[in-house]
Amino acid sequence: MPGTYLSRRGLLRAAATATATAVLSLLSATAAAADFPSKTITLITPTVPGGAMDAVARLIAQRLGPRLGQSVVVDNRPGVGGSLGVAQAAKAPADGHTLVIVADSYLTVSPRLLKGATAQTFKDLVPIIELGTSPMVLVAHPSLKVATMAEYVAKARAQPGKIAYASAGLGSPHHLNMALLEQQLGLKQNHVPYKGGPQAFNDVLAGHSDLMFIVMSTAEPYIKSGALVALGVSGAKRLPDFPSIAAIAEVAPGYESEFWFAVFAPSGTPPSVVQRLNRDIAAVLSEPEVVKGMKSVGMGTVPDTSAAVLALKLRRDDEKMAKLIQSLGLQPE
Repeated sequence: MPGTYLSRRGLLRAAATATATAVLSLLSATAAAADFPSKTITLITPTVPGGAMDAVARLIAQRLGPRLGQSVVVDNRPGVGGSLGVAQAAKAPADGHTLVIVADSYLTVSPRLLKGATAQTFKDLVPIIELGTSPMVLVAHPSLKVATMAEYVAKARAQPGKIAYASAGLGSPHHLNMALLEQQLGLKQNHVPYKGGPQAFNDVLAGHSDLMFIVMSTAEPYIKSGALVALGVSGAKRLPDFPSIAAIAEVAPGYESEFWFAVFAPSGTPPSVVQRLNRDIAAVLSEPEVVKGMKSVGMGTVPDTSAAVLALKLRRDDEKMAKLIQSLGLQPE
């Protein structure tokens, strides 16, 4: 049957062509990985210059270049809650020459709450290394007249809906950290969302809102001056530099919420390139000046910098945020 014969022959040719193409692609990727890095590396930073993430990106880039033998340039791409820069990185060639530094919320919250977020966290990106973590601190205005987490929880339970907490808006870390606490302890409070963190924080300082979660680097001088009362930190343990401030988990067992910075690459980046980047960035993170610089913006060191551990952490945090956002009924805007 000629038709059948030709069909089979065509299929065989197609299969042979596909196999050859796959082999050539593999050889090409292998050759590219062997030559890595062959040009300047771009580290996309999805924020404006001057903030904590930008500072970390420049700190890493400056010291990573000499280790790789190529320049590492920081490319600020702010917009859409960090999603614009993430999308730019996801579309880049998967050869290790384009990387992106992200905060956890860019991957676990933004895709669920921002309509402009187009990158798919687990499809478009591959983890390289976690750079640092930082808990937030729950601070209260002195007029709330609570000095400890236990006193605050007791007052919130005794006066449901009376305590007002500030945030940078629905779905912000300030909001979600408090929502987690409310759910765990059964608290009912008045959420006052602002259009940004600075405005929210200023209103807490002025006593217009009772309390909020904020990064320690921002809150520290006000805690020391007595303008704010530190009730607890959101990490699992007390901070070594602030041992007098309790961990929230001491009153709410199991409570833990930290934000983190990490580096990702486009999906499909060769494993050997991922390993090289992970190894060299880990070496940079161990340098005393880098440790000092990270600490200055409130970022603590990471005990395990393997890409596999970062992947597991991302999966865990993504599942936690998915459940929380669904329970709060938040919708994309």
